[in-house]
Amino acid sequence: MSSIGVRVSGNVISELSDKIPSHIVALNELTKNAYDAFATEVIIKLDTINNKLIIKDNGLGMDDKNIRKLFHISNSEKKYGKLIKNKEKNLQRYTQGSKGLGFLSVFKFGSNVTWITNKNNKKIIFSVNKDDLISRKNVASYRLITKEEPSTEIGTTIFIELERFYTDVLEKYFSQEKNIKKIINAFYDEQFKITLETNHGLYESEKHSNFINIANEDQLFYITYSSTKAKIKFFYCGDLIKEIPYIIHTEEYELDVELMAYSLQAYGKRKISQLYYREHDDALTPLIYINNNLFHNYTLFDANLFRQKKSGESLPQLIGYIKIISSHTQLEFNSDRTQFVQNQLTLNIENTLKELNKIIQKEGSNLRHFLKEEDDQKIKTGSAFPYEKKLETNDNSKNKILPQPAQIKLREKVKKIHIPSKQIDLLREITYAINSEGKQIDLSKDIQIEINNNKIINSILESQEQPCEKLITYIYNDYITGKLVEKLILKFELPEAKILAKNKKSLFNLPSTKDYSINIPYVSNLILQLEKLHKEKGDYYNGIIACTLRSIFELCCDYLKNNKSTIFKKYSGTLKLESCIAYIISFIGVNDNLKHEISKITGINYTTLNNLLDKNAFLNAIKKAHLGVHKSTAFLTDLEVKDLAKKAGIFATLSDALLYNVTDNIIIQCKIPNP
Repeated sequence: MSSIGVRVSGNVISELSDKIPSHIVALNELTKNAYDAFATEVIIKLDTINNKLIIKDNGLGMDDKNIRKLFHISNSEKKYGKLIKNKEKNLQRYTQGSKGLGFLSVFKFGSNVTWITNKNNKKIIFSVNKDDLISRKNVASYRLITKEEPSTEIGTTIFIELERFYTDVLEKYFSQEKNIKKIINAFYDEQFKITLETNHGLYESEKHSNFINIANEDQLFYITYSSTKAKIKFFYCGDLIKEIPYIIHTEEYELDVELMAYSLQAYGKRKISQLYYREHDDALTPLIYINNNLFHNYTLFDANLFRQKKSGESLPQLIGYIKIISSHTQLEFNSDRTQFVQNQLTLNIENTLKELNKIIQKEGSNLRHFLKEEDDQKIKTGSAFPYEKKLETNDNSKNKILPQPAQIKLREKVKKIHIPSKQIDLLREITYAINSEGKQIDLSKDIQIEINNNKIINSILESQEQPCEKLITYIYNDYITGKLVEKLILKFELPEAKILAKNKKSLFNLPSTKDYSINIPYVSNLILQLEKLHKEKGDYYNGIIACTLRSIFELCCDYLKNNKSTIFKKYSGTLKLESCIAYIISFIGVNDNLKHEISKITGINYTTLNNLLDKNAFLNAIKKAHLGVHKSTAFLTDLEVKDLAKKAGIFATLSDALLYNVTDNIIIQCKIPNP
């Protein structure tokens, strides 16, 4: 009898990670890892310049034993839904992971991944290359190399090198507000904050309780249900107007429902946060959270389900939360967490939610019909949440709602925007605005906006094409608590990409959304050497740096003259360095087709490229570079050297594009600039 060992090919890694259906599901898996590590904050950063996705948390981190478990595929000691307490952080959470496949999510985004994790005063750094892993005939032969060093830091950071395609996919997804909202509010837990940083701005998870103040003036009913209390409650204008008994005959899960029904007029949906927009059709919907994690399912409790019968017999304008808590082993989902795996427990949950939805829709529509005013058949709307804090007047004649300070919450205090920018609706920078009575402020009517202390008539800020800074002031005068002022700084900047030399990253910046590789001989080496010198020695060798930057201009001009003679064919002047630079800049500037081609090649926006083609700015840079020969330490500051390096980098990029990427057919058709 012979013994045969079982071998597992590395291809299984690829197949398992590929089965994760979307990048958003994969991102949620990584966020759940931070949640299970009792992090109170996780920061997700999409770096489109360097093509990196970074996930950083302040959780418990990993030691050698935890890392071994991380890479023990399909093996986990976790039990999904189990309530775990952490005494050190005074937190308790329902376990999210259980399959032992969470770490495979990183390979949904890219092949090269690095972890930096801290635990017990020790930092461990390790990297994995997916291609190397899946190339193994037996994945067990793969050995993880770790580097250890002392540390006082906490948490884990994951660096994922993205393929450009995946960078574009994620950037496009994060350009939509409803997607951003669902990412940063993926957990119903105010002790866990998710921050998302993209080119479009910085976003943080919100308090779920804020929803009770959304569009106060259009609220119809505030509706609650708790399986432990077994009652559906309807509140209207702050008063409890109906209770309906509803018992769930099971202890396998708990159910809590908190909804807000609206009577919105035309275009009224714009007042509602896009967190409550369905992904496929933007209809309003309550959100379902299972063990505090967002469940991307919009059929279990479809507010529009009964609208097909009669609009008067349904409550389609519903938002809020449906929370399910269960640690039962039968609580299972499909791979993209959009549907339950069908079994006795999940069918019970589905039927319960369907029946609950039916009761709420039917009773709510009956109540709405009953409350309509007889003369004009309109229903009164207003703040439906039952505010319990009352202020008793001195004569005890009347209770009043205790006034609270008016609030305006902005997406961020400082926002960086690439130029040329699109038009900006400044009111869309407000995420939350209520007056002292807790009612939503009418942004278009009641908010006064100033730009750099000058009042504006409408809320639209025109496109900005030059770097600048705008101070936006939002002013609201509350009739009880007085004037409220919030300020936002908008910084309009050129994008920054790297000028690459021989595929190595350089400190020379390019106002572009993508990196550019320089191929001109010697120029690429000089860029690398200057980068290293400036990084290691700072401004100590500014004179040498300035002289070398001048050499970059000279080399670019020489290669253009020797290899692209068609550019200079009709030029009659003497081509000294300054004349050559001025001619090249003017040559590009007067030919629109050439500018469009260079814009496409380099990733520099056409308008930005047009603004850069200022020959006097380049000639002034050359003059400063010449100072480096004799009087560098007396005349050149570090900022001047950096500006000179930027000009040299841009000129090298333009020259490289002309030499290697622009076809002769385009150059032949170009006109010659005037002297």
